[in-house]
Amino acid sequence: MEIRVMAVLLAMALVAPSSLRAEAPRTDFNPVQVTWDQKVPMRDGVRLSATIYRDPKQLKPLPVILTMTPYIADHAAKQGTYFAQNGYVFVAMDLRGRGNSEGAFVPGQVEAKDGYDAVEWLAKQPWCDGQVATWGGSWLGFNQWSLAKEFPPHLKALAPTAAVHPGVDYPQPNGIPMSYMLRWLAYVHGRALNSALFGATTFWNNAEWEQVSTGRPFKDLEAITGIQGTVFQTWLRHPREDAFWQAMTPRPEHYAKLRIPILTITGHYDDDQTGALTYYERHMAHGQPDITQRHWLVIGPWDHYGTRRPKAELGGVTFGSGAVMSMEDLHRAWYDHVLKGGPRPAFLENRVACFIMGRNTWIHAAALSQIEGSPLKLELDLAGAQPGDVARGGLLSPNPPSGPGHVTLVADPAYLPPRADLEDENAQYLKDQRDAFKQLPGQVVWHSEPLNEETILAGRPKLALRLTCDQPDADLRATLQEVLPDGSAVALSGGSLRLRYRRGGTEPVLMSPGQTELVDFPALDFFARALAKGSRLRLLVSAAPAFGSQRNTHTGGDLAAEPLSAAKVAHLTLLTGPGSGSLLQLPRPEAALLKAKETPAQSH
Repeated sequence: MEIRVMAVLLAMALVAPSSLRAEAPRTDFNPVQVTWDQKVPMRDGVRLSATIYRDPKQLKPLPVILTMTPYIADHAAKQGTYFAQNGYVFVAMDLRGRGNSEGAFVPGQVEAKDGYDAVEWLAKQPWCDGQVATWGGSWLGFNQWSLAKEFPPHLKALAPTAAVHPGVDYPQPNGIPMSYMLRWLAYVHGRALNSALFGATTFWNNAEWEQVSTGRPFKDLEAITGIQGTVFQTWLRHPREDAFWQAMTPRPEHYAKLRIPILTITGHYDDDQTGALTYYERHMAHGQPDITQRHWLVIGPWDHYGTRRPKAELGGVTFGSGAVMSMEDLHRAWYDHVLKGGPRPAFLENRVACFIMGRNTWIHAAALSQIEGSPLKLELDLAGAQPGDVARGGLLSPNPPSGPGHVTLVADPAYLPPRADLEDENAQYLKDQRDAFKQLPGQVVWHSEPLNEETILAGRPKLALRLTCDQPDADLRATLQEVLPDGSAVALSGGSLRLRYRRGGTEPVLMSPGQTELVDFPALDFFARALAKGSRLRLLVSAAPAFGSQRNTHTGGDLAAEPLSAAKVAHLTLLTGPGSGSLLQLPRPEAALLKAKETPAQSH
């Protein structure tokens, strides 16, 4: 069924890089022709449902922008209208088994081949000029990478934003499954969106509370919630990026064959930052040099949602006007460049654009390695430190410790936080210091001396700890903050480590109880910030279980199936001192890059 709707783009007074403002979209009244529920045949006879947005006054074929979604095609109506009014055909397609599409939705199993078939069907339509590009964020970003490895001949560009990388950052970052896994699977279960269920935070908190407090295994979350028919149990059997997950995303040989331009977008506080950067770095490592030169990366001061709707403030931290831009305008200008031969967007003046928090500026580099530059190395000193005491913690210092130090952390799998903490939706969450001040025997805090001058850090910190554990397995979490001279704090980075996976790979290697070992955390989250003169760095390391994550029973057994009632308390002793190797490395941009490339946001 086709209808014509009248759409108007409102001129928004957003303070964005002027390179985007200068290429303003059309703002006149413009009819958009919408075709609802267009059935698109797949190779096995299943038909997917597409909503097609076109400018009826455009008589010549145009490039098509495709998004394939588990969230029902209607959610992309704004983008469909925008791109149809600005020189493109936009197609929002329900994934197999979702919305009005036929078949069954099995997340991660349906996107690749269906994506190929969708691209090739679209390329044959009379209103398509033979070029199909993709758009979308989160799972819609994963979809793009998944179909790209099938190499549809008419796929000409990818624009994945905040892209999930199954097996890497979701549903089990660093091998630690999240309870959010089941929540998301419930959200996209069946034909419609289960939005009320997804948004019922108290319901999900109650379910996890019951699982922990009654000593049941993690896999019982499904039974506790009453949710059935999802792939929850299947996913739990694959806690690392093994062959099951690898089949969903490009492998080295796929990256080597890619011949299309790509625009990757993520944020400092994006939950899927690790996924987005994993795709990017694997392409840089295995792609052909002439093609990787056409892969642009944008890292802004945004959370997951903000990668599509940037704001100047997040979690109580104000970034400034330079953080705000129209993502539709950026994508349109980029599509114009790679699909129509238009000029490259001025904002993408180099291959990597990175926002520096605290300065309200963007820096631009030819490679991510220039942004991350050389590290500031801080030794970890625990001399005189006490666990659970923020005032009697350790020291972060560029100088080696003068003597040995140690603390022993107690990890109790049965620990539950105060119930009030779970219900507190803290709007100032990036400035929240409560974790550091909890008097828990399972955590320790380090502080640096006040900084003598403004210090710009950008990249993914690295953390190494020498430790011993009296059990074959345990978890650790690290959190990095800037403590400002006025005593307030800003979250910078963080990460987690499940000791059985400390050596990487897909197979667990259990600890030998009592044996000392230097272990490396997986790289902590990317951030870029100008730390103020007089600020101190704070590092918090905790062995206490995190609500929202699968708990470690510390036995070395099957963590999905083993009941918490069989869990053991673990004692982890962290060791510092000359030659211990306990070290925090903080990446800094190349000095020449800052001097030559740093540009005030308002001058773009």
